[in-house]
Amino acid sequence: MSMKIKWIVFVILLVADRAAKCWAKSNLPDALRNAPIGSLFLHRNEGISFSLMKNFPHAALAISVLGMGILAFLCAKIAPVRKSFGVIFLWAGAAGNLADRLLYGYVIDWIYVGEYVNMADLWLAIGGIAAFAEIVRAGKSL
Repeated sequence: MSMKIKWIVFVILLVADRAAKCWAKSNLPDALRNAPIGSLFLHRNEGISFSLMKNFPHAALAISVLGMGILAFLCAKIAPVRKSFGVIFLWAGAAGNLADRLLYGYVIDWIYVGEYVNMADLWLAIGGIAAFAEIVRAGKSL
């Protein structure tokens, strides 16, 4: 896949996440505890995944930056990660949530699935699974 197509996909994923979060911030009521699965509410996540470390927002920001640094290192050192289509989703998800932390001091979550998540979280899950599958597939061919 060409680098140009990868950049286009990255931008589309990032813009979709940012647009959805802006819509959620402007239009959704504040989050409910134990909301029905699939419902949409605005949740300000000051922590990391699943609101862990919510009392330490600066640590959450540091972990986000560290995570992107680790992703950059893995892309530089492991060819199957770098070549994986999933890595585009990882970068878009990480960038989307880091942008929230820098702009607002928290991540905008808005989809309730037992925990509140956002599109960037979905991109991270998709990207992680795809990159892992690519690493396993590449390992079998060695």
